Amino acid sequence: MKIIKIFALLGLSVCSLFGHAQINKQIQVRSELSSPIILEGTPETNYLKVSLSGQNIDSKKRVPINLAIVIDKSGSMSGQRIEKAREAAILAVNMLNKNDTLSIVAYDSEAKVIVPATKVDNKLRIIGLINENIYAGGGTALFAGLSKGIKQVENQLTKDKVNRIILLSDGQANIGPSSVDELSQLAIIAAKKNIAITTLGIGSDYNELLMSSIASYSDGNHVFVNNSADLENVFVHEFTDLMSAIAQDVVITIQLKNGVKPVRLLGRDGVIKDNQVTVRMNQLFSNQEKYVLLEVIPDEGKVGQSKTLAQIDLQYDNLLVNKPEHETQSVNVSYTDNQKLVQDSIIQDVLAESEIQKVTIANDKALELYDQGNQQAAEKMLMDNKSRLEELSGSMKSAALKARLDSQIENNNIMAEAVLNEDESVSRKIITEKQFKSKSNVIKK
Repeated sequence: MKIIKIFALLGLSVCSLFGHAQINKQIQVRSELSSPIILEGTPETNYLKVSLSGQNIDSKKRVPINLAIVIDKSGSMSGQRIEKAREAAILAVNMLNKNDTLSIVAYDSEAKVIVPATKVDNKLRIIGLINENIYAGGGTALFAGLSKGIKQVENQLTKDKVNRIILLSDGQANIGPSSVDELSQLAIIAAKKNIAITTLGIGSDYNELLMSSIASYSDGNHVFVNNSADLENVFVHEFTDLMSAIAQDVVITIQLKNGVKPVRLLGRDGVIKDNQVTVRMNQLFSNQEKYVLLEVIPDEGKVGQSKTLAQIDLQYDNLLVNKPEHETQSVNVSYTDNQKLVQDSIIQDVLAESEIQKVTIANDKALELYDQGNQQAAEKMLMDNKSRLEELSGSMKSAALKARLDSQIENNNIMAEAVLNEDESVSRKIITEKQFKSKSNVIKK
């Protein structure tokens, strides 16, 4: 009878072992547990991963972009920084085409719209306005600059465009509202309109918490540009994303069944209310996978039993066909008294991502130690966290998963070196950027 039950379990858990995936031409959705088979009577922490992966698209058929570039031109930007900012803005103009919309806002002690939202069909005129109006001098009215940038994108806001802001700053906001909370509220407003904000912090004097918070709340990117000469390369990477957009306004709702307990979201933020978890993503690109990772405690079950752990509801706007799409999936968990069967069923991909996110949380604790002036303890914790990942990497069967873990291992190396060798202003920015990327739950292809 026991053998029959084991074979029945194997049959029941085929879907659970490999997750649920639906592939269409542009987007693959997959929902799976790290441990789809668990021991009877000992429900332990499990991890539910819901991911969206963009498929390769024809670059000639890309979605139009509605972009605002918001440039800090305060006095501290003088010299090479403002020159490189101008060059990056001009590069953006040349990378766009007549189907795209561009606006440019520059701010010092006040904010000014240099190029109102317009189709990019007269590049020489736009480049002329950039060269005439972007020069350094004055304070840093970041709130006003970002507000005008949001307004410009909003003027041309449609669901069939990629709506984006690129914000550059090298200093502290010192005119108008300037707190992290106040600027984050702007980012939240932008996110509700499906406008993502990428923040580029230049040099070592900007507020990394403020800039990373703006990016996080709007589901954009955050990059530390220590050398302004790298600005053009950063723009190229950003445009690689923008030109591969395939979906936006993504809403993932996870309805856990009775008896299943949500513990916490790892990485990406969301709302947990009773047994329902809701997470929003602004945009999805063809060159990446974005995922939600939820820590759960399954309900108890009996040997041979299979239960639905969660119902997944996904809604998003498919930009390539310009229509909303909706999909539902269910995730099951099965019960056994065979430890080997449990071990063999583990989904290594989900296990690896859960460990990366737990290490990222532990890295935050190392940052707290650093802020308290305890550099050695911070460095030790970062290296201990690195060792956790190295141990897991050694057990991975997939070369891709090893590479994924090795990338996070290298991040911990970089952060540990920054804690010991860099001055505080630079090390904080290095760590913030690395932590931001880890928490974004994005896997580049």
